[in-house]
Amino acid sequence: MNANDFLTNVTIIVAAMVVSALIEVAVPLFARQPVQRGRTATNLKLTALTLAFNGALAAGATVIAATLSLERPGPMARLALPVTAQIIASIAVLDFFFGYLAHRAMHMSPVLWRVHRVHHSDPFVDVTTTYRTHPVEIVWRFAFMIVPVWLLGMPAEAVVIYRLLSAINAVLEHANIRPSPSLDDLASRIWVTPNMHKVHHSSDRAQTDSNYGNILSVYDRLLRTFTPTDRAFSVVYGLNDADACHAPSLPRLLSMPFRAVEVATESAGTAESVA
Repeated sequence: MNANDFLTNVTIIVAAMVVSALIEVAVPLFARQPVQRGRTATNLKLTALTLAFNGALAAGATVIAATLSLERPGPMARLALPVTAQIIASIAVLDFFFGYLAHRAMHMSPVLWRVHRVHHSDPFVDVTTTYRTHPVEIVWRFAFMIVPVWLLGMPAEAVVIYRLLSAINAVLEHANIRPSPSLDDLASRIWVTPNMHKVHHSSDRAQTDSNYGNILSVYDRLLRTFTPTDRAFSVVYGLNDADACHAPSLPRLLSMPFRAVEVATESAGTAESVA
């Protein structure tokens, strides 16, 4: 991925965020509440840092994939699979490793959970929550992406396409939008939908530890970590051990994993459903 590719991807992602933000205004899932002053600005600052950091790592992954395909053809190339089949298979495998396994591990490991709390501590979920991600988490997920790329010799095109699909779907998942319940339920049988991911942001730990998927929902269903999407309409966002009143600055978000857990002054932010 060169500089032009990176700028193109960022432009597409920002455009997706803008469109999603407009849809949030038109058909919101929850009424927006002033849960934290300065929350949006802080989220957007971390978004800029996350996009830049992700771009650097994605460029590295693409170079590695391209180099491996030239120097040591992997199993996919040796099986003489058509390029389209290689890309589709690669996306499915990458989503399992990068999207599901890496994510679930962050919930299971106390150390990794401290890092992932940066994302889950947001008391309201909207398009600005998408890239409220700590750099350590980005590196962790990158490791889960590069391993299958190396083992299977995935084509570089597959890595680029997966990263872009993942980024766009992440924006849609977090957007405060109200899709048709029947359509969302139908789509969630295969795809990770907005309502499915909203359940994952619940302050109820049983719901938080479910719906780990990034693009495909089939892994949650097969591994029995799926929670029905209709629970999104009554979800309470945030963490019970994070202060929902005061928005942390960018430095405090970045230092959050390394500080003692702060006891919340009141419960996590609530949201009022829009009829």
